[in-house]
Amino acid sequence: MTPTIDTEIWLPSSPSRQRKTRKQRQQKPPLFSRVQFVQDKLDLTWFNSCIRILEKYFESRILEISEENSGQKKNARQKKEYNVTCLGLGSPETSDNARAQLAFLLKVCDTLKIDCAKISIYDPVFTDEDKSLLRQFGMCVWDCGSDAKDTHICNIITDEEPTILFMPHCDLALYESVLSANWSLIRLKNSLFICNHFDDYIQNNSVRSLKDKAPHLLTIAPNITSHPLPTSPDWPSAFNNTSVQFLSKHKFDALATATEEKKCEEEQE
Repeated sequence: MTPTIDTEIWLPSSPSRQRKTRKQRQQKPPLFSRVQFVQDKLDLTWFNSCIRILEKYFESRILEISEENSGQKKNARQKKEYNVTCLGLGSPETSDNARAQLAFLLKVCDTLKIDCAKISIYDPVFTDEDKSLLRQFGMCVWDCGSDAKDTHICNIITDEEPTILFMPHCDLALYESVLSANWSLIRLKNSLFICNHFDDYIQNNSVRSLKDKAPHLLTIAPNITSHPLPTSPDWPSAFNNTSVQFLSKHKFDALATATEEKKCEEEQE
């Protein structure tokens, strides 16, 4: 929403009027308006490319889950309820990238017909204004202190419903905490990650370091199907290295084998 220009600033005025006008001009629009402005101005060609990736991979996964859970192929295309969890967004009040990522998430959910009430969101850096904004959009804002790696925060996937995890540019420790807290084949199959490409952590860290700091990510990364989002022309730093990632059906057995081998190694130690 574009602020209205005050034409009185061009008219002769007293010093007090000038000081008041300068102050008014420096005031930012409400945070809600700033996020909506970004949402309305997202490049449509880029956004539609992202949506095609999400629809292709997410709908195929929902179809598989529906078939497995119902046991009846004729019901496989019934609409499946699913959740969205957003972690590590940053502060929309203070960060341009956080506002762009939030605007993207809102537009994605609107396009995919996901009610904002199904979105749970948390970041320890949220300000009171951030929390008020997110609740205004209808999201469930977790308020669990300063530890984003708390078990309650990370234990976010269920055995019954699929979950989109929107975790842009989170650190390795948080990705590992989420994977560790939800480390079951059923939950991993129910997960669609929109986050940093897991394989980059494999390339940029030694195996020894990953075994110590992120063993679950080390195990799952080679078995994840990943499709990177195209580069955003308006917000390249907000969405760089962001991929849609999930455990595809044909890689499920490979992860099951890797998980079993990991369990045997732990028992031997």
